[in-house]
Amino acid sequence: MMRIAVTTPTGHIGHALADRLLTQGVELTVLARHPEKASDLARLGARVIRGDQTDAGSVESLLNGADALFWLAPVDVAATNLREHYNRLADVAARAISRYPDVRVVHLSSVGAELPDGTGPIKGLHDAEAKLNAATANITHLRANYFMENVLTSLPTIVAQGAIFSTVPGNVTQPQVATRDIAAAAEELLLNGDRGRHVVDIFGPEDISFNQVAQTLSEVLAVSVAHVQVQREQLRAGLLAAGVSADVADQLLELYDAIAQGRLHGVAESGRQGKTTFAEFARQVVIRAYRHHTAKAG
Repeated sequence: MMRIAVTTPTGHIGHALADRLLTQGVELTVLARHPEKASDLARLGARVIRGDQTDAGSVESLLNGADALFWLAPVDVAATNLREHYNRLADVAARAISRYPDVRVVHLSSVGAELPDGTGPIKGLHDAEAKLNAATANITHLRANYFMENVLTSLPTIVAQGAIFSTVPGNVTQPQVATRDIAAAAEELLLNGDRGRHVVDIFGPEDISFNQVAQTLSEVLAVSVAHVQVQREQLRAGLLAAGVSADVADQLLELYDAIAQGRLHGVAESGRQGKTTFAEFARQVVIRAYRHHTAKAG
């Protein structure tokens, strides 16, 4: 029986991946800061280790006996230096992984990770790829495109103002990908991936503009939703008011600039295409979250 270790088992991608792996009958171990939040996985047979990705001992316990590892570094919206945060996690991972050279690693990265600067949070993933490459000869960097789930962060303004505010022009397109499709690609690579160092893109089935996202939401939610381009300082103020640190706000603005400038393109040796269209995502995910948020607001 294959033994697979997974980080972030309570997030969108980690939880979907853990579910998929359990249905494949693998011996699954997950690392969770709050094990009670992974109790559903434990009931299905997963071994849950209480621990933190900043703790080398926890990560080594996760790796002990594993055939493959899924490593996803969670974002910290309160970080005073987001690039440093990603580097700190990568250092812990690299030290632990170097002790288990036979473990195949699938690292969730991002399009644009080949660029050292000008990409906001992705700069930390650029650094992480280099650190992990130095630690192991058996790693695949799964570079994800823009998450469809990102639109869920705009639910408060969609409900209150019928708008998605961004510095990115509405006509800019991205091959947006649903996190469940990222989980499916990670599953395939963990179960059947090749040894050696590889880079794989994961993108959605269509290039969709941010204006088209708003139009689709209008149709699915039966309310008027508009994509509204705003100035950088306006969005920065909104991010700070939402509890994001000043550095994270600045990194996100840099990321949006990179998207607007068309700098984030897949350059990997191979790619995986997700199946979920944004219209399907809106009908299956956004409408449920919208109704929940509307009920809370009411």
